[in-house]
Amino acid sequence: NVTNCSDGVDGLSGTLTIITLVTIYVIDQIRGNETQFPYIILLFVVCILGYLWYNATPSRLMMGDAGSRAMGIFISLAVLKTGSPFLLVALILILDGGLGLVKVALLRFLKIHIFANTTMPLHDHVRKKIGWSNTQTVFRFAIIQIVISIATVYMIII
Repeated sequence: NVTNCSDGVDGLSGTLTIITLVTIYVIDQIRGNETQFPYIILLFVVCILGYLWYNATPSRLMMGDAGSRAMGIFISLAVLKTGSPFLLVALILILDGGLGLVKVALLRFLKIHIFANTTMPLHDHVRKKIGWSNTQTVFRFAIIQIVISIATVYMIII
């Protein structure tokens, strides 16, 4: 569901998914995964690249719920296939979409207003409250995700 929540800016969810899946592919290669699944990951990345070709601002193609949820399911399956189900390579996607779910749950069930001044999802907060453009949002979130991915791969190697 977090990939669906991150699908509010042209190309954000797809870009973060590509970075995440390439990281999982690299981890599979480091670990010597002998199955065909790493090639399916690359095929999925190429499909998302085709989508992003038409989804750059101004967007001419919408992904919708079906596409964004499919990306989330595929990331989940790819992480499970690594053998490390708690591998947090999709951290920016999880934070962007997941904090909104945490905010609603805390507010609804415990009446806690911990994120009262934060617009959710986070990409809306940085665009509306901080003033980032759509392009800045996509690039900055992607840069943060790349740094997290490199750190994850580095930790796997060590």
